[in-house]
Amino acid sequence: MENTEIVAASAADVDAILEIIRARMDWMDQKGLFQWNATDYLTCYPRSYFEEGADRGDFYLMKQRGQVIAEMALFEKDGRWDDDPAYFYVHHLATLPGCSGAGVEMLRFAEHLGRKRKKRGIRLDSAVDNEALAAYYEALGYFALSTFTEGAYEGMRRVKYLGLPLAFRAARQTDLEELWQLEELCFPPQERCLRKNFERRLALWPEHFLLLFRPDTGRICAFLSDIYAEQAELTDAMFTEAVQHDPAGKNLVVLGLNTCTDLRGRGLASMLMRRRIAQARRAGLHRCVLTCHGFLAPYYASFGYVCKGISQSVWGGETWYDMVLELR
Repeated sequence: MENTEIVAASAADVDAILEIIRARMDWMDQKGLFQWNATDYLTCYPRSYFEEGADRGDFYLMKQRGQVIAEMALFEKDGRWDDDPAYFYVHHLATLPGCSGAGVEMLRFAEHLGRKRKKRGIRLDSAVDNEALAAYYEALGYFALSTFTEGAYEGMRRVKYLGLPLAFRAARQTDLEELWQLEELCFPPQERCLRKNFERRLALWPEHFLLLFRPDTGRICAFLSDIYAEQAELTDAMFTEAVQHDPAGKNLVVLGLNTCTDLRGRGLASMLMRRRIAQARRAGLHRCVLTCHGFLAPYYASFGYVCKGISQSVWGGETWYDMVLELR
């Protein structure tokens, strides 16, 4: 944006900060959104809160020709997460209605400052039911990790790793060997699908391989593979040579969720799962299903999957549990 600057706020700037927040709340009223305007926001965060934060140097302003048009807080800790100081936590990001692009510039400033201060990434949250805001953050690389509830607010935690640029894409046939190597790293031999099954699915339905990759290097960091099926459970036959994908099926069956070993613990599998669930909802599917070992059932429950008991599948001679997420 032209003729703008971003500066640290002081306690003298609190009136300007509150003016922007109130203007944005009025805009939410006009749009019929249930956000700050309907959650007693300024009671939860009174004037003294903003004054103390500005005194600490937590707040930043964007000015255009001297007028404040955007504001945000950058915290070093956040109880909605794990208080890890390796991240910046963005809160209270707001722009004057009509100042297109100001929010993006504020986030770019946060990322620049984060790199300068050796931060691992930028964390923030958005309301789970605000699809437009979710799309906004996803387009900027802030991908969904997990949900939380705080009073009347149900939020989605999001993160952008500053040293690990990530993007989604569908697979291509040329990805076969890299994907199969990752499959071999993540599953023991008896638990992998047959190689012919994997190859055939990739050749015929590459859109059913959702990838997280690095745009700067092209490296595939994680992927999720699935098929559509009419039945609402996973069977051993889905891993054999005769691929069971039914393009008209109303159930999404997750066959694999794989992450590179050196990138585990960053939530990449969660990013893939949440994106695929959202895609399944938009496609009008009825449910998502998968099987897992018992110790992983709580992990999948965090996405809304419900354990239905021991599965009929005995693939690899293992005991599996059916997990079902109803989408309707």
